[in-house]
Amino acid sequence: MSFLKKLVRNREAGLTLVIILLVLLVGLRNPAFASLSNLQFILGDTSIMIILALGMLCVLLVGSIDISISAIMALSAMTAGILMKNNLGLVETTTLVEGVETALAIKTSTPLIVLILLAMGVGAACGLVNGLLIAYGKVLPIVATLGLQYIIYGLSHLVSSGQAIYRKDMSESFIQFTRHNLLGFNSKVWIMLGTFLLLYFFITYLRSGRRLYAVGSNREAAQMSGIDTKRTTLMAHVIMGALAGLAGMLYASHDNKVTQDMAMGYEMYVIAACVIGGVSVTGGFGKILGVLLGALAIGVINNGLTMLRLTGNSEFWKKAIQGAVILIAVVTNVYIKRGHEKRVLRERRL
Repeated sequence: MSFLKKLVRNREAGLTLVIILLVLLVGLRNPAFASLSNLQFILGDTSIMIILALGMLCVLLVGSIDISISAIMALSAMTAGILMKNNLGLVETTTLVEGVETALAIKTSTPLIVLILLAMGVGAACGLVNGLLIAYGKVLPIVATLGLQYIIYGLSHLVSSGQAIYRKDMSESFIQFTRHNLLGFNSKVWIMLGTFLLLYFFITYLRSGRRLYAVGSNREAAQMSGIDTKRTTLMAHVIMGALAGLAGMLYASHDNKVTQDMAMGYEMYVIAACVIGGVSVTGGFGKILGVLLGALAIGVINNGLTMLRLTGNSEFWKKAIQGAVILIAVVTNVYIKRGHEKRVLRERRL
């Protein structure tokens, strides 16, 4: 029993064990699931969710939430996509095909780094609006982000004039953006790992990152200690917006398509990843490693259900299992928090 209690309290160790057990159990039914190539696929497929969950961690830590991230992804990708489409051109080049020099026409457009920075800038601007409404306008986070979600979807429709962007409208560099492999891992994985390390350093070692915890734990105490709680909340939403812009570009490149309602509903997976990873929805508690593991757990469940070939009912089982996992995670969070509070009270009595 003491081992189980320690496992529950150490969320990261518990999640790691759960993921390993899931891989082993599904692998017994379908050995291809536990293969190295499929595990690499799961990691790559989950990378976008992890990037978004890292941003959501910052928002949840300050006691806020952002359910407009899918709309931000769509607007960011659409804005960059329209620029790319308008500047699309062909460049003649030659390459060797089976030893024969062959002429090719490569589609080129605005440099990829410019498109990515533009998308992240649009996302950060949306996050800024969310942050201003919540921190300075004192609008409830769920109300502010829900309202802005529909406004952003409308803006995405206006920017695109109701048109979608397809592979034929994309430059070759953008198409290949998420298709390069290095050391056996997709480029999405490397971008996710870079984002993870940056956020880990920010939250763990920088004063402004540690303030996220202070604001979410006790806003009044944080104010009394000299922390600008409004600015910290605003910063969290800007980070979320910028990462949503980056995720939108990855999502669009992976699908080779940008639509006005791209990734609609994706925010539920992201919030679920954070909750499963042990992040408190009331703020002030959560670890970045737990978020990564929470997203991976969802990725393993989704891929496992597909590999088990639950045809016809796969989407139902995905939602049912995810709902059950979220409920278990919330109850576990409450249990851990109450246990921590009791230990603190006992220490005070001593």
